[in-house]
Amino acid sequence: MEPKTVLTTHLKLCEEVYSLLLRENTWLKKEGKVPEMSLLNEKKEILSRLNGSLGDLKKLKPEFFSPFDNTKKLVADSHSRLLQIFYLDRENEDLLLKLNQSFDRENFARFTTDPDELGNLHKR
Repeated sequence: MEPKTVLTTHLKLCEEVYSLLLRENTWLKKEGKVPEMSLLNEKKEILSRLNGSLGDLKKLKPEFFSPFDNTKKLVADSHSRLLQIFYLDRENEDLLLKLNQSFDRENFARFTTDPDELGNLHKR
């Protein structure tokens, strides 16, 4: 496959992934709960496509790149978008973690012993 085609396809996929992660981020911030299953399934599917695309990029050989086209710009744009994807995905993971921690805190019963019983224990 031609490097320019692989890079163009990869960049389009990166844009799709970024858009999906923005939707997830907006959901987490506005709704304050885990996204719906449809969004999670879509994320799983698109991330597997991204892994395949990254595999295609690894197969490219530098000698097949033309010095006269915009492949260097496509590489730079893809790299930039991937960094944004990693940052946004990390932010989404942190938001999910905070949501789960607050739920755990609400359901955590620190003392199960009656306060009077504690007083009796201290008097012994």
